[in-house]
Amino acid sequence: RQPFSVIRRIVESELGCSMQAVFRDFNEEAVGAASIGQVHFATLLDGTKVAVKVQYPDVEKYFRMDLVTVAFAMRLGGMGEKVKEVFATMQENFEQEFDYTEEATVMREVAENILPHFGDRVAIPLPVDASHEACRGLPTRTLCTRKVLTMQRLEGTPIREHTMQLLEVFAQMHGTTVEELKRQMNAKDVTKVDFENKAVKAAMNMGEVSERKGQLMVVAIKARNFAATALGKFMGCCCHAPPPEWAKKQVKSPLNGVRTARLLYDVHGHEIFQNGLFNSDPHAGNVLALPDGRLGLIDYGAVMRLTEPQRDAVARLFIAIADEDDDKVAPAFWECGFRSKKQDPRLALLLAHVFFNRGPFPYDMNRLAPKVGMPADVDVITLDGYIRGGKIDDIEEFPGHLVMLQRCAMVLSGIAMELGAGRLSSAGMLRPNAQRWLERGRAAAAGVGAV
Repeated sequence: RQPFSVIRRIVESELGCSMQAVFRDFNEEAVGAASIGQVHFATLLDGTKVAVKVQYPDVEKYFRMDLVTVAFAMRLGGMGEKVKEVFATMQENFEQEFDYTEEATVMREVAENILPHFGDRVAIPLPVDASHEACRGLPTRTLCTRKVLTMQRLEGTPIREHTMQLLEVFAQMHGTTVEELKRQMNAKDVTKVDFENKAVKAAMNMGEVSERKGQLMVVAIKARNFAATALGKFMGCCCHAPPPEWAKKQVKSPLNGVRTARLLYDVHGHEIFQNGLFNSDPHAGNVLALPDGRLGLIDYGAVMRLTEPQRDAVARLFIAIADEDDDKVAPAFWECGFRSKKQDPRLALLLAHVFFNRGPFPYDMNRLAPKVGMPADVDVITLDGYIRGGKIDDIEEFPGHLVMLQRCAMVLSGIAMELGAGRLSSAGMLRPNAQRWLERGRAAAAGVGAV
């Protein structure tokens, strides 16, 4: 994190005026920090509460140097052509992430796309730019520049704070600590994961949780908190003794995890198919639980645009995966731009399910095993040999838009697990929006034909 003196210098340089000319107050302590910038809370002169994201000095230069270094190493290793499009996509995303005016434009566009349909359930902050009424009367026409992004402040808590206690309970049920479980599940190297760990096994094999079970969890924790309060008062008044340890701590009432996960999939499915502009990194730290029950969706620094033909192909792919229509998966994946050395449909089928269904979920892997020539009950290390190790075929091309879609699907699946919704199929959850998109295209084509 940068000291406030550096932040002040950047803000005043970017806005072209003193802080006092714009802000009634500006918190010197950052409320959050990421790889390229940090966020401060502030209040404008008219009383509008805002969050101000400030880019670190010289960070763009160092990121570009790193990207050039990695690209050079890939070329030396003979991987240049295979990852060329991925690097082009990364370059485009870097351009957007390092220019906050781009993010401000995207944020407003996403809000205009999403809020008419989901405004009663989600909130998206608007940028305080030239179109925002709070800029009227200020000495600068906009509070969004290349290195400073000012947006409406959403008052809420990251949903991860609501899910941490669920994770603690899950870890305790399986004889481990939450720290150890997170270390295992976040391991970059699959050879370092202890697949004999009971909690890891349970997480890998967890299926989908129904909304009714999710609501029962909420009710159970509320009942537990009521009992703890009542017992504490009884022990203090009647027995003059301290309550048991479990009754001393109130457990934060969780969100309905299943309902929340489904809403996040619905919103991002709408972004992907109906708008063709989606957030590729909607991680739990950027999802807030607001006091009015809505979800706050923030940070649009990593988005991807899809053309209509790309949306058509992705929709067909997701529907084929969700319906277990295995004969259609490989052709749909190839239509999306995926290529392998021998164009072996078995690799396309396996890879599509791992990336866009439920990851290495045992049911899916065992169902596909005889079709792709893989042993039953395959472990993750052996599976990696079939996906990337060349046992079936070698990946030649994986388009950038598929990389961003896969990241979005993986992040949403991870949030669902954190929320206690179980392991959801991303293709299955996104299927309704995919179907609506294809039906809209067919209806439009029929209308043209009729004319």
